[in-house]
Amino acid sequence: MSEPSESGSINSSNYNSLSAGSPLPLQEIFNGAETKCQSHYLQSRINTNYEQVKQQLKESAEKKNSSKIYSSLQHLTYYKVEKDLLETILRIIDISDDKKTLRLAYYFLGEISQFKHLINNSAEIKNITTIFNKEMQHKDISRKVVSLKTTASVAPNDVLIDANILDVISGILRKVGEDPDKTQKKKGFFTRATTDLGRERSLLQYSCFVACRNRYKNNPSLFMPIVEGIKCVDPVGARHAVSLTFNYALENPSTVAATTKRFIPLLKANKGKEAVYLVDPFARRNFIKLCGHLAATPSPIGNVITAENKDFFQSLCQSVMDAHLSVAFYAINVLSKFSWPTLESAHIDAIQFDSELPHFESLAFQTSLIVGICNKMKIGFNTYSMGAYSNYSMQHGHHLHYHQGGSGTVGGSVPSSSSSSSSSSNLSTSALASGSSSNSSMSNQQLLLVQQQQQQLLLQQSNPFLHLACKLISVLSQSYVKYSYPKDSTTQQPIIGDWSFDEKQYQHQSVYPYHHNLSPFTGLPNPISNINNNNNNNNNTNSNTKDQSSTTTTTTSSSSSSSTTTHPFSNLTPLILNLLNISPSISIRIQALKALVWLCPSNLDQSKLYLETFRSQLRDPYHPTHLFKELFLELYKRIIATPILSPMVLELVYDWIDIVPSKCDTSLICEIWKTIVEFGRVFANEKLLSSIFKILDRIVHPDFRVVAMEIQKDIIKFLGEYSNQITFEQPSRFEQCKSRSGSNQQQDISNMSLNSIIQRLEQYSIFSPWQIRLESIDSLAKIAFQSSTIVKVHIYNFLTLVPNESHGWTAVKSNTSIIVNTLDQLLTCRAKWLPLFKSDLSPNQIKDLKNDHTNLCLQIGLFFDQLSFDYLPLGIESKKYLGSSK
Repeated sequence: MSEPSESGSINSSNYNSLSAGSPLPLQEIFNGAETKCQSHYLQSRINTNYEQVKQQLKESAEKKNSSKIYSSLQHLTYYKVEKDLLETILRIIDISDDKKTLRLAYYFLGEISQFKHLINNSAEIKNITTIFNKEMQHKDISRKVVSLKTTASVAPNDVLIDANILDVISGILRKVGEDPDKTQKKKGFFTRATTDLGRERSLLQYSCFVACRNRYKNNPSLFMPIVEGIKCVDPVGARHAVSLTFNYALENPSTVAATTKRFIPLLKANKGKEAVYLVDPFARRNFIKLCGHLAATPSPIGNVITAENKDFFQSLCQSVMDAHLSVAFYAINVLSKFSWPTLESAHIDAIQFDSELPHFESLAFQTSLIVGICNKMKIGFNTYSMGAYSNYSMQHGHHLHYHQGGSGTVGGSVPSSSSSSSSSSNLSTSALASGSSSNSSMSNQQLLLVQQQQQQLLLQQSNPFLHLACKLISVLSQSYVKYSYPKDSTTQQPIIGDWSFDEKQYQHQSVYPYHHNLSPFTGLPNPISNINNNNNNNNNTNSNTKDQSSTTTTTTSSSSSSSTTTHPFSNLTPLILNLLNISPSISIRIQALKALVWLCPSNLDQSKLYLETFRSQLRDPYHPTHLFKELFLELYKRIIATPILSPMVLELVYDWIDIVPSKCDTSLICEIWKTIVEFGRVFANEKLLSSIFKILDRIVHPDFRVVAMEIQKDIIKFLGEYSNQITFEQPSRFEQCKSRSGSNQQQDISNMSLNSIIQRLEQYSIFSPWQIRLESIDSLAKIAFQSSTIVKVHIYNFLTLVPNESHGWTAVKSNTSIIVNTLDQLLTCRAKWLPLFKSDLSPNQIKDLKNDHTNLCLQIGLFFDQLSFDYLPLGIESKKYLGSSK
């Protein structure tokens, strides 16, 4: 084993003797771990260690050897410094005038700031104060700036140091001997920088604002200088001043609003006065953030735009016309937090060209805020999505035709707004295609030229912008949809709507190679699916119905009236669809799909094109699983806001399971189904049940048999938990039954929808693999425990006769016997207590009733994830006797 050298480094020559299979020199690694070097490998390549460098630095500082001081500071950059170097670094700052040396010294002083809580020695505090005061008296302005910024962060929390730094900041931001509240308002104090003195003052003001952000964020004595500092001529200084003002606004918005209103640009009242035109884009973004907070401050009459905050809101609207797209989109992002009625009624005032406002685009006439946002979106898409098409065609040229044809009539073409970019990309794409088909037809120079063109277009693409644009469109569209969708007059909840439509037209599939009613492997119709669907439709028409005539009339008229309105962002739909064709980024595709979900009209007939677009994305083999999860999670949110689109989502759920079963999330699918069940409408449950039966009856390819079986298990489990809610079957209907056994007894179930579910589960319990049989029997048990007596008896008779002599019979038989025994106890107790409920029970009988109730709940609760707290296994008649125990 090699030994470390005297300097602490590991002798790398010893590694040459190690073979490929020999163990690593652990002792050397552990020795390297004890050093403070940034990298163990780096420590092995240098001849010094931290202690040696620190000692050399101290000796050089004592001897005032400038060259060795600089050399030692350079070597010190390899290590993590500690607090014990504070005195040496301060001495170097005191004696050195070399800028390179001072730059490194202040760098290490900033690194020592992480140990400021350990600086509690009075001598160290005094030393810091002395060096700081000396630096602030230096003629070099750069030393003053760096010293003020660094000392504010490294100095400990001490009363004397705080007072000293505050005096320096006040002396810079206020002229000595003048009224502190009027000094900053004096013309030219923060804005005049034409001379060297003015430029130096602006740099010092910048350092003051940085020091305040590091140490005094909300100091009351610095409020006026900081607010007036928004006019600082230094762009970065103004940025920090706005950020500090925002911190004040979080605590006292009314005072800040009254003080900063005169700085708002493009406000008619401020024209020619104190309006501030910030040059730095980050400073403008901070000012937009400040205006957004002040505009959203609740007023005494509610969270509305009032006379006090309307100017700040109007400043947000004007910022949409900022020439810098990142600033404009930041303003749109802040505006998206306001309610839709506020945005809909807002406008952008006309903006005349002014040399003092180079960062604002001119606007000839006053325009609506929504129109201005749409126009800005179009400009952004035309600017930053030009290179996406060519990049995508280069990387996915082998299936480019699939994307263009597979997206159908919705997303199959490039919008005209970017025709110039698409034509250039098509030209280069065709050149690449011809080059790939025949290498001899295109020379190497031509290929190089095409690649250079592709690279130039690629530089114009901005994935962060496209991601943000799609997200903003989604948020704004969501705000519009939730506000404009009709609400129930009594509950103020979204209406369910009329789900009747032409299903043949809705399921048109001329674009696709096969449809969900066709077998995906033979192209032939699915006879089992068609037969079962017809039977299910006939059965579902005979299910329990409620009086929905008034509701249907109301929802039909409401949905018809809402369908006539046009989505305000519908003209952005081609731009979003274009991204699905050209963008190779999965994150952008996810955001584009989310935006399309909320751009979809709240009308089943008009949503057909969006349905086809979503279907085409399901057929893309390159899409990962999380893309589909994000899409259906957004669809889940959409049907909560607009239940009228539930049939479209049900169709997409079927396609998701049928086309890509390996990428399905059945838990999310069950949540979508659960939401539809909670609507509590007969026609909604009929649609849901028909969709579930269609999934269960589809033809499954042998390659997907294992995945399909797992999906089938989850669907069967869902039916067991929610069949009673879907079919409106309640356990309140009890009939006295004299016998529970006997296969010859005819027990008819009047609920035809529940009867259809039970028949399917019984079929799966006999003819399916043992895993499906086990889940089907559990679902039958759940249905029996929550249904009327006649259903309990029917399932009890079936389970006593179900065959168990196939593969996996041990698990199925044991599970079945447990269920049968539980049902037997339940029916026995029911038959025992039903006659006694006709008269009052004695205290002993009530005690026995509670014991039977508790025993049955414990046994039945094993079959449910969470049994309802008001579950009454012995019937509704037992509720008055069990009230004290509930």
